[in-house]
Amino acid sequence: MSKTQATLIGVPLDLGAENLGVDIGPDAFRHQQITDKLTGVGFELNDEGNIAVTDRRNLQPGNPRLPYLDEIVRVNEALADKVESSVRSGQKAIVLGGDHSINLGAVSGASVALHGQLGLIYFDAHGDMNTDETSLTANIHGMHLASLMGFGAPALKNVHGEGTKLAKENLLHIGGSDWDQAELDLIARENLTSFSLFDVLTKGLGELIKLIDDLAARVPNIWISLDLDSIDQIYAPGAGMPNAKGLSYREISTLAEYVGQLHNGVNIVGIDVVEYNPLQDEKNKTAELGIELIAKFLGHNYSWYSNYMAHNKP
Repeated sequence: MSKTQATLIGVPLDLGAENLGVDIGPDAFRHQQITDKLTGVGFELNDEGNIAVTDRRNLQPGNPRLPYLDEIVRVNEALADKVESSVRSGQKAIVLGGDHSINLGAVSGASVALHGQLGLIYFDAHGDMNTDETSLTANIHGMHLASLMGFGAPALKNVHGEGTKLAKENLLHIGGSDWDQAELDLIARENLTSFSLFDVLTKGLGELIKLIDDLAARVPNIWISLDLDSIDQIYAPGAGMPNAKGLSYREISTLAEYVGQLHNGVNIVGIDVVEYNPLQDEKNKTAELGIELIAKFLGHNYSWYSNYMAHNKP
């Protein structure tokens, strides 16, 4: 298999929520040798390091409905620049969070590079489709997905250029289990496509794969966003908000492998993996799973078995 050219970008942003411990996520992935492991299964990686983020102790929250807005926008603008450059050069973008608000810059950069011809497969236990007017917590890591589709505060929806970055018909939200009513109302009103955990359990992966195929038939490019809290805490204890009712390992790994093998000219342009808190991890299992899923979503194979084989060659 030919080498996959990829850019690795760390974004240790933790301002979108309170006390998740996710600011050390990017460096924890590096400590787990993400570069060596992905290189070993077919990637050629350019690690661009971390985008600098100002410590919250040196910031004023500002607007209580949009705390730390200016710094979150600044960091996402810097990320969008890097992702746009990566996508334009034909490289895959691998973005390590940080809280999920970094998805705003990641998708905005890819969308601008691709002139809006972009779909988004979004794994999360939560909707992330609130606005500053509907949010019960005022945490921006629960607003960015709405912003990408043109809803909410202008400062968020106009990151990296004015206007909508994601056409609402090009969203596929997977694994939702904890919704706010305002999010459910938005999904119903705008006819957004979501396949909840309840749907996974009652309808099965076959129906979800049809939705993935439908998206791949509509758009030539797809971005993957993976919040680790979409996965059951048995397999991903190191999520910022561990989830006792998330996707199983079999489900998420099967979906990653399927997406990574999509044909018909669809291009998986990049992935963000967010909300990793290594302080809550157990024997690095969440980091290992994150690395495995990055590889599979981008068309390669890394797992405990491939790792075992690599270390047991005669």
